Parts: sequence; structure tokens; C-alpha cells
Amino acid sequence: MDLIIFDLVLVLNFIYIFGSLKRFLDTKYGILFLFINFAWLIAILLVESIVNNRRIKTWKALWDFFRSFLFNLLLTLSFIALLNISYSREYLLSSYATFFVLGATARIIARKYVKRYRAKGYNFRRIVVVGVNDFSQEFVREISSRKDYGYRFMGYFDLEKPEDEEKLNGSFDFIDNIYGFLLENRINEVYISMPTHSSFHIKALIKFCHLNFIKVNFLNETIHALSNRSVYLNVDYNGLTPIVSLAKEPLEVSTNRLVKRAFDLFFSSLVCILIYPWLIPIVGLLIKLESPGPIFFKQKRSGINYDPFGCYKFRTMRVNKDSDKKQATRGDARITKVGEFLRKTSIDELPQFINVLLGEMSIVGPRPHMIEHTRIYSKLIKPFVVRHWVKPGITGLAQAKGYRGETKEVKQMLDRVKMDVFYIQHWSFVLDARIIWKTVVNMLTFQKQGF
Repeated sequence: MDLIIFDLVLVLNFIYIFGSLKRFLDTKYGILFLFINFAWLIAILLVESIVNNRRIKTWKALWDFFRSFLFNLLLTLSFIALLNISYSREYLLSSYATFFVLGATARIIARKYVKRYRAKGYNFRRIVVVGVNDFSQEFVREISSRKDYGYRFMGYFDLEKPEDEEKLNGSFDFIDNIYGFLLENRINEVYISMPTHSSFHIKALIKFCHLNFIKVNFLNETIHALSNRSVYLNVDYNGLTPIVSLAKEPLEVSTNRLVKRAFDLFFSSLVCILIYPWLIPIVGLLIKLESPGPIFFKQKRSGINYDPFGCYKFRTMRVNKDSDKKQATRGDARITKVGEFLRKTSIDELPQFINVLLGEMSIVGPRPHMIEHTRIYSKLIKPFVVRHWVKPGITGLAQAKGYRGETKEVKQMLDRVKMDVFYIQHWSFVLDARIIWKTVVNMLTFQKQGF
């Protein structure tokens, strides 16, 4: 569907801009057309977009589409730059913009149609559950209530007859009778929720299902409980042994890191090109007029994996020997009048876009602290170490919510750490956009609270 829409957009847009398809058959645009198709397939593979998962959320499907779109765009621009061939900017911009809107809209419409189609009883998959317990019964109730998923529950199987068989929300039979039942009723999926001491029956069932092309799924109450507490899970393998690891964060996924880095480079480049040329001379002059010393202040701070880096800021204090140890406080005599305004508006943080371009920081992330403060708070607050799993940011969720400035008590720092940990566990491009938007609003309105 994506390729059909993309190709139609490329062809029709060419006719609209150039008047006919004659030049489209030329080598230059013909090669571009073929590469864009090839690049889309590569992008889908890189993103590992899941389109056949019945339980996937619409926002997740759109997020996969956006990542694929971004990859395709980057691949195409790289291809054009590598071959040094000039193409119509109007054609490329309008084609990609149109495809982005139509492609995303088509996915939403297609998903809504399929959900309604399944809710009416079509395109369903027959499933059985092996193992009768509270957790498996809750699973059956939940999946049966979502008609749009398109699952038809066919019954329970277990080693022993349950005590309250009449209360089951489905039929029951012994596991020895499951093999014939699976074939006779053309079962598509089996969900296993049995204790480990039933390994003999589980192994036999898995082998039978594999030989008859029946999908096998496992229901695990412990993993389910962890997932409900926003603990991310990942399945890895040590040889043939599966390992379920906890605390897998969104930014551990290479594609997510690439998207975040691409945006950091794009946004920071705009700031450096559009804002720095006039902002630095004005702010630099004001700083110099009030107090002697450099325009910029470079301070050692803790970065990703505790690696120290030099964090840039506009100088807001008079030159002093305690700048790397003593935190600024309200009414601090070291702060100049210009510095007070720069701090209030957060303009003093803008030079950190240089750190972003250098790869030491990100636009959004936990704020970096002085080396001494990192050493102290790492001992006082256990989750503090989590903040250093990702690059520090110019702004962050804690700052957007109003947690800024001096930290007189450990609890104040703990509140910030909780925000930072939440951000790391729930990162998304949309969340970054919201934080950036709120930060800009706070800067322009001098607000410090709310999100």
C-alpha cells in the first residue's frame, strides 16, 4: 500500500510540475524513481515495521511509518548527494510532503476498516488456551472483549479438571485430547499458561504445533506484572537459551537513537545558522560591558556513562574560584545583572547546542550536573545512576515541568530524578517535541511551572 501511494504521488506530482511524463522517463528521474522504491523497502526492513500484529496500537503503527519515512528520506538525500545530481527541489519537497500525509492517513483508515471488519466476525483466528488459572482466564476475558482483534476462543485444556468448571468462560477438555481438537477445528494459535513441571506435555505440544503450522504463544504472569509497571522487556539468546532481560529502554533501540540524533543535528544546525550570528554578539557585548572575563563559561559536567565533558554556557557570574563546586543560589552575589536575566530566560543555556553538534549532549534529556554534585547525589539517591544511561540534554522533562534552579533539599533532586527516569523509560519523538515546545513557551513567558 505504501509503495502504491508513493509511486502514484511521484508520477502525478511530476505531471503537475513538469506538465507531462516525457522527462520522467529520462535516465535522471527514472533512476531516482527506482531508488526511492528500493530505499522504501530498505527502510521498512531497518525499522522492522510490524503490520500483522492484531494487538498493535495505532500510534505504534504511525510511529513505525514515520521512522520508515525518515529513513527513506535520509537514504534518498544521501543518494542524490553521492551522485551529485541536481533534481527539482519543488518536486522532491512536494512529493515527500504529500506522501507523508497520504501514507499516514491511509494507515489510519486501513486499520480502522480492518478493525471494524474483524469486529463483525470476519478475518478471525481460532485460539485455545492450555492451562487453567486466574491469569489465563483473565487473558481470555480481555481478548474476548476486544472483538476488533479478531480472535475466536475455542476452549481450555489442562492436565486436571478445574474445581469450578461451570464458572469458566469457555469449554474445557484434558490436554491428551488437544491434538485431534487442533486439527479438527483448524486452530491458528495456542496460548500456553502452565507450570514448569509440565515440561513434557509442553514440549510435545510445541513440536506438534510446529509440524502443523500452528503458532505457539506463552502467557507469563510475572512478565505481565512487570510490563504493567512500565518495565521494558527484551528477549535475547545465549546460544539456544532464551533470556528475558528487564529495563530495556526505547533509546536502547538503534533506530530510535538514530532518529533522535538526526533531529538533534538538524535542529542544532538551524540554531547555529539562524540564531547564533546575531545572538552571540549582542549577549557577548552585554556580558563584557558589565564584568571582565570571557563571554562563554565552560564547566566539567557528567555525561552519558559518567563520562565528563565541557558544558558551554554564557557566563552569568563574575569570575570566581568556586564556579566548579558551589551551586548558584537565590540572591547569589556572584551573579551579574545580565547573568540574572540570562538565567531567568534560560538564554545562558543556548551555547550548549555546540555540545549537541559535538555529540556530547542531546536537545532533550536529563540535565547534566557538576562532577562534584554527581558524586554526592549518586550516593544519596539510588536511581540517580539511571540518568546517565542517555546523553544529557539542554532541556528535559523535569525542567519543562518547572523543576529548575537551586536544590536545597535531597527531595528536590529526587523529584527531578523521578522525572528523568520516567523520560528515559517512556521516550518518544512526540514526547521530545512536547518538551521542546513547553520549554520555548516557558522561556518566552518567564514561567517555571506546569506542563
